[in-house]
Amino acid sequence: MAVLTRPLSAPEVQKAKPVGKYYELFDGQGLALFIRSSGKKIWRFRYNHHGSIARTTITLGYYSAMSLASARTLHTEHLSLLLKGVDPKKLEQEEVERDHRAVDALFINVVTKWFLVKKIKISADYANVIWTYLERDVFPIIGQTPITELKVYTLVNALEPVRGRGALETLHRLTQCINEVMVFAINTGLLAAIPATIIGDAFVKPKKQHMPTIRPELLQRVYSTTLSPLTRMLLHWQLLTLVRPAEATGAMGYEVDMEKRLWTIPPERMKMRREHQVPLSPQVMKVLE
Repeated sequence: MAVLTRPLSAPEVQKAKPVGKYYELFDGQGLALFIRSSGKKIWRFRYNHHGSIARTTITLGYYSAMSLASARTLHTEHLSLLLKGVDPKKLEQEEVERDHRAVDALFINVVTKWFLVKKIKISADYANVIWTYLERDVFPIIGQTPITELKVYTLVNALEPVRGRGALETLHRLTQCINEVMVFAINTGLLAAIPATIIGDAFVKPKKQHMPTIRPELLQRVYSTTLSPLTRMLLHWQLLTLVRPAEATGAMGYEVDMEKRLWTIPPERMKMRREHQVPLSPQVMKVLE
């Protein structure tokens, strides 16, 4: 004979007190109030799905945030799913996974994951430049948009303000970054196709210009100004080695092989994260000495 369970009343639920160990108050059809020794009260639903011997347990919520009436309403919904052959626990897990995927698919989150890979391949300074551009010009407009909803026209419109202020070099870098992010999304399974590989073609590209010629008078001016001797030699060193300012100012003595007249810049200080060797001419050696 089946054991009949008397339904709980609201006062019973409210007055239930903790004892030495946890215990349960049953409301019927698998719904129960679990009372911990700490005093916390938790609504739980236990059931068998498709005749399985093992019982599945779902946590419905905490009392008093979830009242007896609310727990019964949610319990009834789960019973209805079971009658339709749907496992409430599995459905709950699928909803959680779907919510996680939705958060992961936000453009700002995809870019963040892409950037963790990207910045390993470039210098810290260049990485900071890229991230600053994205924070200033892209995230405020499309950062919270799912990457699956981004179309070419959406991206073009988002970058229009950058074009409008004439920052063509910045625009060029941003289009490159966005296209890389789209490829990253394909490789990580977030996208099935790339909707924006040619967004750069929607804008005028910055004109390439040759840098002005450095005249011999420049070095004369360097040594005739009130600059400190160290600054003068640093400028001379950079002109002779043709390295970037950060690479010149960060030069360390142990990087230079005096016998081979060779300066080896470590990967972490190079833009492309590759070791770079600079042969040192007699003029450079004189400056170094």
